[in-house]
Amino acid sequence: MIGKLAERPRLIVAVAMLMSLMGVVAWLTMPREEDPKIAARAALVVAPFPGASALDVERLVVVRLEEELAEVEQLEHVDVTVRTGVAVLTLRLRDTVRKEETDDAWDEVREALVRAERELPSAALPPVLDDDIIDTEAVLLALHGPHDVLATADAAEELERRLLTLDDVLRVVTTGDPGERMTVDIDDATARRVGLDPVSLARSLEKRNVRLPSGSLHLGDRAVPIRSSGDLRSTREVAQLPVGVRPDAAGRAPTALPLGEIADVGRTVDGPRPTRARYRGSPAVFLGVVPREGLQAEDFGREVKSVVDRFAGAHPGVEVEVVAFQPARVAGRLSELGGSLLLGVGIVAGVVLLLMGIRMGLVVASIVPLVTFAAVSLYAAGGGVLHQIAVAALVIALGLLVDNAIVVAELIQRHLDDGMDPVEAARAAVDELALPLGAATATTLASFVPMLLADGNTGDFTRAIPVVVMVTLVVSYGYALLVTPLAARLGLRAQPRRTEASRLDRLAGAVGAVAARRPWATLGAAMLVVVASGAFATRVGFNFFPTSDRNQVMVEIELPEGSHLSATDGASRTLERWLEERPGVVSTAAFVGRSAPHFYYNLPNQPQAPHVAQILVTTRTASHVEPLRRALEVFAAERLPAATVLAKRLEQGPPVRAPIQLRLRGDDLRDLRTATADVRAMLRDIEGTRHVRDDQGLGLPTLDVEVDDAAALRHGVDRERVALALLTQARGLPAGSYRGGADPVPLVLRSRPAVTSARGDALGPGELFATDVPRPGGPPLPLLEVAHPRVSYAPAVIHRRDRQRVVDVFAENEGVTYAAIMKQAEAGMAELKLPDGVTWEVGGAVAESNKANGSLGAKGPYGALLLVLVLLAEFNSFRRVLIVLATAPLAALGIWPGLYLAGQPFGFVALLGAIALIGIAVNGAIVLIDVADREGRAGVPIEQALTTAVRLRTRPILLTTATTVAGLTPLLFSASTLWPPMAAAMISGLVVSTLLTLGVVPALYRLLLTPRRAATA
Repeated sequence: MIGKLAERPRLIVAVAMLMSLMGVVAWLTMPREEDPKIAARAALVVAPFPGASALDVERLVVVRLEEELAEVEQLEHVDVTVRTGVAVLTLRLRDTVRKEETDDAWDEVREALVRAERELPSAALPPVLDDDIIDTEAVLLALHGPHDVLATADAAEELERRLLTLDDVLRVVTTGDPGERMTVDIDDATARRVGLDPVSLARSLEKRNVRLPSGSLHLGDRAVPIRSSGDLRSTREVAQLPVGVRPDAAGRAPTALPLGEIADVGRTVDGPRPTRARYRGSPAVFLGVVPREGLQAEDFGREVKSVVDRFAGAHPGVEVEVVAFQPARVAGRLSELGGSLLLGVGIVAGVVLLLMGIRMGLVVASIVPLVTFAAVSLYAAGGGVLHQIAVAALVIALGLLVDNAIVVAELIQRHLDDGMDPVEAARAAVDELALPLGAATATTLASFVPMLLADGNTGDFTRAIPVVVMVTLVVSYGYALLVTPLAARLGLRAQPRRTEASRLDRLAGAVGAVAARRPWATLGAAMLVVVASGAFATRVGFNFFPTSDRNQVMVEIELPEGSHLSATDGASRTLERWLEERPGVVSTAAFVGRSAPHFYYNLPNQPQAPHVAQILVTTRTASHVEPLRRALEVFAAERLPAATVLAKRLEQGPPVRAPIQLRLRGDDLRDLRTATADVRAMLRDIEGTRHVRDDQGLGLPTLDVEVDDAAALRHGVDRERVALALLTQARGLPAGSYRGGADPVPLVLRSRPAVTSARGDALGPGELFATDVPRPGGPPLPLLEVAHPRVSYAPAVIHRRDRQRVVDVFAENEGVTYAAIMKQAEAGMAELKLPDGVTWEVGGAVAESNKANGSLGAKGPYGALLLVLVLLAEFNSFRRVLIVLATAPLAALGIWPGLYLAGQPFGFVALLGAIALIGIAVNGAIVLIDVADREGRAGVPIEQALTTAVRLRTRPILLTTATTVAGLTPLLFSASTLWPPMAAAMISGLVVSTLLTLGVVPALYRLLLTPRRAATA
């Protein structure tokens, strides 16, 4: 097949050039993103149960939801946070659920929620599933201004409508909506004087504020609709509603009493608000723009910016600020990596020209851009997206793709030197190398199989690496056999043979001779090198994923569970004011009562958490981040001692609440509290821990109003009347919806006590107990006549995981790796005597790291099996396969010096580099064994055969290593924090394994393959 194609050089040139040209076009036009899309394997369920305690929400709502969700096989974990009046469930699908299967899995979850809803209390609201939480809000905008916050909200609605007209916008997420409502504040004294009570008035308003069809009439040829007075559509209309009659002392006929005379009516945001948001200290509404999948991020950004600019020009009173703009980061990241790719191409070409000479160097170097862009064209044709992982994979592949071309060009040159004509030399080289190069390429491909098959988010995030590298290697193999011979026929010429060996050949021959004659001494020396290399492991830090290189800091503020939103807001304002005065700070965006919008791919989602606030701080440059982070935590420790304040860089990889996490499981909350105290004390005693905390929270005081049913019956009231009276004072009675604006807003009726100006939940207990309970047909009744207040304590929060209560204990690390701390923590947990029924497990970075590594490890046997099969097919010898596989640990152990010298930590990214090294490292062993076997078959003694093999193959092996190292060099010095650990690990491991392979392989060959065995094994 290859021979027939080689006879059509014009076809080969046309196809090669066309594929490379298509790659250039694909590079310019294919979809672009910053990071790969992660499958939607996580979702939130919010289940409100207004007024219920956390214990009641758990007992009456959560348990029933968990029972139904347990029947959904695709669910791996169900984490629940239960607070007063609401439960928030975080659902995670199993890693084995593929991206295209997630929609079906969430449909099953919806069916389970529908089944559970039938068994929930009537007062509980339907649980709502949000399976879009993984989507990134690529553009985050802040709208703020000096005028009314409601006007800002109206402007945000208009901008949202404009953005949704763009075809590339999937949806717009609003954060910080002030929660507009139409309020009717009744003056209690006036209402009592005219015989009105809030409960009856609220029901009356609701009946007058309706929208019901009234039919139509057939008049002539037309259908004329009938429309009766329906919903209320203006503040004035609400205020003019007649709600009673005005007594007339002069004896004239009574007149209607409009609502506005006994109540203040108006649009407001006054009242309990679940969240608050600010930008640069002023109230703001944030819009997060989610793009459709498969777009060019830069084009999407230009469209959004055009809409925003036109809107801002038409609304000079509203400031629209860009908080996060991913399209610009995509352009910057891909431009940087694209530069690294071009630099890598230049470096590889330069190394080839320097080490192989002008003619052969040009032949090999010309293949590099052709293969690179041909691989891009195939990647794009398969639906690939250009993001930082894919471009970095191309850079990684640069050094590998020239390997095949180098071998082919060298062999063609040797045949030319032996007197063959160019066509015959090219054909002979291809015939000789087709199978060996195919086997060598297959072994490299096998090392990337675990990454290719990895499940879950780990696989989603890293899969572009094996895909791009494997596509590039396959293309390089085809180009080496078809395009390189054509280039060699044009560029190479026969050269006179050297009369004496080069210095490198003499040194390589000496190494081979020593290894063949003294195999045990050689292996001993190699072991010393391996041990010395491994000794660097104790000096290398561990980090699951490196932090982001963004010029942003996320400040997390956490008060004790049960804290009022106003307390959290006050703590946030304190930090905001301090931050605004810091040099280097460009802006602050604060989100109180919830987490920040999902503008970055791995941010956790906390939708309803009154005790939590987050401040996104943008600095002028990334260099300002670390000094600001340290200074802020010092300030917070002094000014906010009751709060836990953490300033963190945005991190890569899966979301982790804290690097150190121990999870306690049990059924009894008291036992969990006891165990939590012991675990916290143990962690505090470990050197290097800081901010040790837990998520159990303190008890929450609850004001129980116990109704005396007998007294209530005597006075003609019931429990419902008492509850409605309290609700009128503390929050307000719902009275339908006001539809005067673009969207309906709640219409709420509230009492306005004469004894205080406080309203809503700002009322004190004294004012609340002065509440009157309305009686039908009689004067109102003081609350204390029929009810008695009592203070009790209940859990502020209950956490559950997979149908069991849990408490998580967290800690940060400083000056000591989290792995070292967790090692001591696990030993400490083994010594703790926990209460009966309480168990523990590891969470945090260790658990996520184990999960990610396990995802790769589970697929490792497939790669190993493929590697062994390829080697057996090539050598048909178990001993030779064993010799080749013995070189793999040399590469893995060789990564440590590079990580240490480069100052890079070992983590998941470095592990990927170590895995990728295996297939690259074994190729050197394969070619050495191949030459030794060929010499042996020619009757050469084994020691001389090994010496010849090392002498002949050292130059191409070192050349391949040099080009691979050269291709990785731009990643080593990348501005991104993600790639230097991988590059350092691969460069170091490759250099160490290459040098050791030249001695270890001949030594093992000499020991395992005697002359008799070498001929038959």
